[in-house]
Amino acid sequence: MKKFNPQTIWNARQNNPELVVQDLKEEFDLDEQDCQKVRYSLLIRGVNKWLWARRQIIDLKHQVKEMVKANPKDKNLLRIYMRLHEICNLPRWIEWPPMATKNWKKIAEEIYIAGESC
Repeated sequence: MKKFNPQTIWNARQNNPELVVQDLKEEFDLDEQDCQKVRYSLLIRGVNKWLWARRQIIDLKHQVKEMVKANPKDKNLLRIYMRLHEICNLPRWIEWPPMATKNWKKIAEEIYIAGESC
């Protein structure tokens, strides 16, 4: 698998669970049965859902942007747009700690974010 860092991560394709399957297939020489297990794991862990939700959030951001252009004095709408923009433009290099705890506040404090926003 090609190596990336916080600066080069933008060169990697994203937003498709099959890219994860193919990376693991290549790295660990998985057969098709193993690939199906990875696909199932992505499905049951919600990865597929959130990749699709991400696409929907980006589309919503574009719709809200048009609404802001049509209603530039609406401060609430502008705040919503700005928050959507922040979420959609987070850096891609985000490392989660091992899930040794279910304390989400503690996990959030341990998440490492590096690199530039898009």
